Amino acid sequence: MKNPEKRKIVFNFDSILALASIAVAIGLIIYQYNMPRSTVRQALGPSFVPIAILIALIFTSIALFFKSIQAKGQADAAVSAPAEADAKISAKQKKVTILVLVGLLVYAAILTPVGFVISTIACINYQAQLFEKGKWVRNLSVSVPFSLLVYYVFVYLLEISLPAGILEILAP
Repeated sequence: MKNPEKRKIVFNFDSILALASIAVAIGLIIYQYNMPRSTVRQALGPSFVPIAILIALIFTSIALFFKSIQAKGQADAAVSAPAEADAKISAKQKKVTILVLVGLLVYAAILTPVGFVISTIACINYQAQLFEKGKWVRNLSVSVPFSLLVYYVFVYLLEISLPAGILEILAP
């Protein structure tokens, strides 16, 4: 009779998430290329930034995949941590991932009515609070200048309009 051994799990949560992110990013790039082209000639068209972000997502997902495989190999080599601790970490990672996705969906929903600047500040603060709670001053000192800088670059330098939202009502 064969000695029954535990079946090794090749993929963990991070590696599956990385592969799914790569697949989604590739699908969105293909979708972006199939969208109708603008008739206005621009140095950088409206598809440049989404494609650049999706390419960056692919590279970071590849790095996450290899890092998770490497960590899995190191975890298999060191048998000191109990399986229950791994399950708790995995559950916490899943919870944070779901909360990040919910935050991004809310951001997408409020972007146009609320406006780019306010919704981006709120989104960055929400995401930062998920990873490090209670650092409001630091988070605001990063999110406010970042949102204003991105808005300025897109609207005034690249001449790409972003939703003003409620700030448009306040403008003269």
